Amino acid sequence: MRLLRNILPVVLAALLLGSCRSTSSLRKQKEKEEQENVMFLRSLLEPPPVQELTASVSFDVSGNRVNGQLRMRRDRSIQISASMLGLVEVARIEFLPDMVVVTDRIHNVYTVCHYAEIPYRNELGLSFEVVQALLWNRMFVPESADITDASTRLTMGTPEPDGSVYFRDIEYGYRFTTDGKKYLKAVSKSGSGYSFRIDYSDFTDVSGSMKFPLGLGMEISLSGLVYRISAKLSSVSVENRNWADRTAVSRRLRQVPLDEFLENLDL
Repeated sequence: MRLLRNILPVVLAALLLGSCRSTSSLRKQKEKEEQENVMFLRSLLEPPPVQELTASVSFDVSGNRVNGQLRMRRDRSIQISASMLGLVEVARIEFLPDMVVVTDRIHNVYTVCHYAEIPYRNELGLSFEVVQALLWNRMFVPESADITDASTRLTMGTPEPDGSVYFRDIEYGYRFTTDGKKYLKAVSKSGSGYSFRIDYSDFTDVSGSMKFPLGLGMEISLSGLVYRISAKLSSVSVENRNWADRTAVSRRLRQVPLDEFLENLDL
């Protein structure tokens, strides 16, 4: 009996100590996983390591093929142009921090608008930062420029068996799917009467370890109409080049309101 009285406290102490150590170990493991998730999330929110990217682009817009150019300069300008036979420019869209400039040389018109004027802008949270993130293949949170603030608005889903994970923006509903390792794979947004999706493919090293998608596929649904746009990039360069952030508009072009411009496109 005395032996039992002597041994029992020791056994209980060992069990309690083991339990405490086990709980402490689980807590530390959970904290480590949370820290790794935050670091991974922030790596997808942070800007890429280069400031500029240019490329040749081959577009397929609902079955119609056209070639063009893509020019991007971080936080300053995004220019997408389309050319006839790869020689004569017929259209250009320029995303600037405070406005969008679209040129239609076929109808000899152009329009200048602010992001607030873009259809479905309020539902999608569109801004220069959002467009920039989409084309640079980065994650984003609309109307949030601070990485820490952005990370608090994104919820992480349970990893899939293939290792992919997703993050969802609580406010606007954007869903970002990644391969769980390095880069963003897809972005989608849906709502009443509209939907938006962009998928990326053919990731290639373009600068050191920086991977960039040479294939982009977009699907936009508005009021029952579906527009599909795919793009293949080639001759990608991240060298700084001498091109103007905003292209000078020819005097031969007439400025028109956004509504009239869209009517000319007959979308």
